[in-house]
Amino acid sequence: MNKELPVLTSLNKDVNIQFSTLVDLLEKRGKELNDELLYIFLEDGENETNFITFGDMLNRVKAVSAYLQTIGKQGDRVLLLFPTGIEFITALFGCIFSGIIGVPSYSPRKNRTNQRFKNILSDSEPSIIFTTRKIFNNLQSIFSEEQYLQRYTFLINEDINDSISDKWIKPDIKPDDVAMLQYTSGSTGQPNGVMISHINILHNSEYIRQSFGFNRLSTGVNWLPNFHDMGLIGCLIQPIYTGFKNVIIPSVNFLQYPHKWFKAISKYKGTAAGGPNFAYDYCSNKVTSEQSRGVDFSNITTFWCGADPIHKETLVRFSEKFNKNSFHPRQFYPCYGLAESTLMVTGGNYRKEPIYFKAEIKALAQNIVKPAKKDPDSRIFVSCGYPWLGTTVVIANPEKSTLCEPDEIGEIWTSGPSVAKGYWNNPEETKYTFQAYLADTGEGPFLRTGDLGFIRDGHLYITGRLKDLIIIRGTNHYPQDIELTVEKCHPTLKENAGAAFSIDIADEERLVIITEVERTYMRNLNTEDVFEAVRLAIAEEHAILPYAIILIRTGNIPKTSSGKIQRSACKKDFLNDNLNIISEWKMELSPGHVQSIKSYSVESLREWLVNWLSQKRNLDPAIIDPDKPIAVYGLDSLMAVNLEKDVNEQFGVRWPIESFLRENTINQLVKEGVEMMKSVISD
Repeated sequence: MNKELPVLTSLNKDVNIQFSTLVDLLEKRGKELNDELLYIFLEDGENETNFITFGDMLNRVKAVSAYLQTIGKQGDRVLLLFPTGIEFITALFGCIFSGIIGVPSYSPRKNRTNQRFKNILSDSEPSIIFTTRKIFNNLQSIFSEEQYLQRYTFLINEDINDSISDKWIKPDIKPDDVAMLQYTSGSTGQPNGVMISHINILHNSEYIRQSFGFNRLSTGVNWLPNFHDMGLIGCLIQPIYTGFKNVIIPSVNFLQYPHKWFKAISKYKGTAAGGPNFAYDYCSNKVTSEQSRGVDFSNITTFWCGADPIHKETLVRFSEKFNKNSFHPRQFYPCYGLAESTLMVTGGNYRKEPIYFKAEIKALAQNIVKPAKKDPDSRIFVSCGYPWLGTTVVIANPEKSTLCEPDEIGEIWTSGPSVAKGYWNNPEETKYTFQAYLADTGEGPFLRTGDLGFIRDGHLYITGRLKDLIIIRGTNHYPQDIELTVEKCHPTLKENAGAAFSIDIADEERLVIITEVERTYMRNLNTEDVFEAVRLAIAEEHAILPYAIILIRTGNIPKTSSGKIQRSACKKDFLNDNLNIISEWKMELSPGHVQSIKSYSVESLREWLVNWLSQKRNLDPAIIDPDKPIAVYGLDSLMAVNLEKDVNEQFGVRWPIESFLRENTINQLVKEGVEMMKSVISD
């Protein structure tokens, strides 16, 4: 192909994979590295609460597999409900060693619709739900309300004894067999279970090993969740593949105490760690100089950054704040990937500093890439590197399916051995997404990523998302899911007449809702009641908070001739103040400060919670109703973690994080607090 065209083909094609399946991989690692540590688990982020060697891992996996072989058969699906930790990875590999397809997920929660969880169950049709005793006991309280759970067979991890490992029978597994289903944040109507094969995982693991510079002396220190592709493939499977030690911290612990991640990196001389862009912003904001004292980042070779849009300001601020801890910008490793390609698609040279490109804003508006001459008229993009190991990336016109011009922005298409087999039970979407061909050259098949970008000087840059996917704090949210939640939350809102999209505010993606109001409700419309219903519904269903809610008149939402919402047009109208607005609500982003109190009475606890909410959300305390769910006032999951930390420090107790993640009111929290602080708080 012409080198001027927007095409990147990897020069390094030395794949050098020594294993045909994941079974072969763990068998070899378990025998050759028998007594060496594989995983260390820090439940509180500091102290070792569990660990496992390569040999013990192999033995446990064979025991789990032997048990599964008595109750299931090859090709069955098993839903995995496990917290962050070693038990999850032994359960997943137990499925793999049986030829059973593991389906990682998270547990349903009481008083939630749990629609995504139900969709995963419906789509994957598991024969067994595999979980821990603690999670199973917690689910018991949901059974009476959620009848759908009662028809499944449950397998309890603690009921499997390691002594049965010798009963394991090695199944006939081929490299192209499906090893697991990796569910994306799929739409409400049709979730997407990505079929990841053994060879997909092995190829992507070798891809990561080479591009990240991993070796047997590496040490990972990670907090990413089990069911996230970055946490699963990059943090849990990669140590087995390369043969190094990995330290695991629960995700909630990281959100509560991010400095403990730093301490663990320093203590274990971590060489590899990472997360989405938001994690580095979060650490820069939350980790104090006192908390980072003594932290040493000098051993880190790869501090990867992906999943979120990556911002230069984030990388620079983190580098400047923690340079006293021996952190250097070259340790940052921006990369790009997605679940449909197992995990990684592109990454650069881990020995060099990140590369930036300053583009002219006016040209970007026309889908053209031009170097900017003036800073005020520019937008800076971070290079996500280039493809490795026989992988190809092209920039295609998504409508014409033709190759873009050299300086044109288009959809990122990719091909290579890491690209998954398709979507489970969804041949139509599989054909469209995984079997794209360039109309002008006939080349393919390619994976349509749904992401927009451009190629410059041999590097890939990401500019946005064709599919309108919303990524907030590293989590994907499909706009149609949020739009459905909104239209059902209040009778005044018109059906199929709302748009959800994200905008960049202070280098962070924020959610915006625009929705039409039914004409019949216009005369007596209570806008505050509508705003409250929308905030609460989104918080309950999606664990995020909108930045803005805009109510507009009927017939004003931009649609295509076939009736589809034009989200890009809605976003443009919002940014240009070109909306026929009835009323609007916007989040105040000033951080505020929590006022301390000295009196430990019930009234003081209630007052403290009200003050905390009012100052964090910049609200008048008088409008905060202690009998309404705290989510109404904009408490998303990250703020709930901050509230739990602040209230525990204020009152000297260990208040469980679950209290703040549930739909509790302030008065319900006060009641809980009274029970927990009887020795401190007097009625």
